[in-house]
Amino acid sequence: MNKVVIIFGAGKIGRGFIGQLFHRSGWKLFFFDAIQSVVDLLNKEKKYRVEIASVPPQIEYIPVEQAFGPGDQHLLAPLIDTVPIIVTSVGANNIEKVVSFIKPLLQQRKSNQPLNWLICENADNPARHIRNLLLQGADEAFKKRIEENIGLVETQVLRTGMPASPDILAKEPLALRMQNWWTLPLDKAAFKGPIPPITGFLPKENFGNELLRKIYTFNGTNGPIAYVGWMNGYRILHEAALAPEMKDFLRQILEESAHGLIHEFNLDPEEHKQFQQLALQKYTDPALNDQIERNARDTKRKLGPRERLVGPATLCLKHERFPEAYAIAIAAAYAYNGSDDSGTMEVQQMVKEKGIETAMEVFSGIDRHSTLGEKIVQAFKERKYLLKKMIELIKDKFYESNPPCSSCMSSRRMSFVESRRKNFILDRYFKRENMEIYSRASRSRVILGRRS
Repeated sequence: MNKVVIIFGAGKIGRGFIGQLFHRSGWKLFFFDAIQSVVDLLNKEKKYRVEIASVPPQIEYIPVEQAFGPGDQHLLAPLIDTVPIIVTSVGANNIEKVVSFIKPLLQQRKSNQPLNWLICENADNPARHIRNLLLQGADEAFKKRIEENIGLVETQVLRTGMPASPDILAKEPLALRMQNWWTLPLDKAAFKGPIPPITGFLPKENFGNELLRKIYTFNGTNGPIAYVGWMNGYRILHEAALAPEMKDFLRQILEESAHGLIHEFNLDPEEHKQFQQLALQKYTDPALNDQIERNARDTKRKLGPRERLVGPATLCLKHERFPEAYAIAIAAAYAYNGSDDSGTMEVQQMVKEKGIETAMEVFSGIDRHSTLGEKIVQAFKERKYLLKKMIELIKDKFYESNPPCSSCMSSRRMSFVESRRKNFILDRYFKRENMEIYSRASRSRVILGRRS
C-alpha cells in the first residue's frame, strides 16, 4: 500500500490529530487548505509543532510533504490517482464546498484501486450527504465507481484542539496545542478493501448511530457548559464545568441526554454512562484550559434542529421526558453574544429585531406554541440560565451603587430572588454596555464600571 494521505482541511483536527496519527504510522502527509497563508506557511516550514496538553507536555514536530490551495487542483489530480486514503476535516458548513472541489478529481481518477474517504466532521449523516452530492449529475460509470471503489467512512473525533500559547505562536504560527487523546473510532463496514493499520484507528461495527450519539453526548454536554457557563460569568470551559453551582444543572443535562439516546437506540445504560464520563473527563480537564468563546461561537449552526442542544432536547421529549435543563441551555444560547462571527451575529440580530419566538422557529425549528417552545421563551425572558451565585453577584453590585434604606436592607436581600425587583435589576445591568465579565484563576468575577 502506498503510505500517502491527502488531508483536506489543515486546521486543528486535520493537522493536530489526523496528521499526527498518520505520521506516527509512517505515512507521508499532503494537505489542502482554503486559506492560502496556511498553505504558504506549510510549504515554507515543511513541518509544524504539536504540543499535547499533558504533564509534562509532549512536543512533536510533524513533517509535511506539500500543501495545496484552491488554485492547485491540477497539481492534486495526479496525486489523488495514487493515494489509498483522503481525509476531510473542514467543518460541517464547508462540506458542500470541499465536495465540489474533490468531485472532479475523483472523476478524473484512473486507478481502480479502492479509495477510502475519512469524514472527520461533526455533522448529521455526513457520509450520506457526501454520497448524494457525488451522485448529483453523475454518469453511470462514476456512479459505479462511487458504489464499488470509494469508501465514505464516518469517524468520531473526540480530541480537542486549541491554539498554542501566544509566545509560541509568535515564533511558530502553525503550532497547535491538543488534548491527550489518541483513538479515532470509525465505521468498519464503510471501508473498501482492508483497513490500514493506523495508530489510533478503532474500527467499530454498527456505526450508524455512533456519530449522532457522539454529538448528543460530547457536544450535547459541551454546549450547555459553554452557554450557561458564559452567562454565569465563566470564560474557561473546565472552570464552568467544575463550578459547584453548575453541578445539579449538568447532572440533569446528562440524564436528559442519556434518556433520549438509550430509548432511541436501545443502548446499554451502564456502557452509555461510561461514554458520558469520557465527555465529562474531557470538559473538566484543567490541562486543556479551553476558552468558552471558542466552543460557543457560531450559534446559528449549533442551534440547529439536530445539533448539540435542540437534538438531545427533542429526542428526550420524544421519549416522554421533558428536557427542563436543555430548555434552559437553549435559552442561554439565544442570549449568548460573546462572539463576533457571522452566525452568532445573525442569531442576535433576529432576536433583537423579531424576538426569541421567531428566532427559535427559524434557527431551531421549534414552534413557539409547543410546550418546549414556551419553556424556552420563558427561560429566555426570565433569564433562568442565571444561577444563584451569579444573581447574588449582580445583586451585590446593584446595592453597592444603589443602597436601599437601612430599615429595608435586610428584607430586600432576603427576598431578592423572589421579588419583583429581580428582573428590574437584571435588565438594568444586562442592558448596560459597560458590563464586563472576566474569569480569573479558578473563579468568575463580575465587574461593573463605566467605560472611559
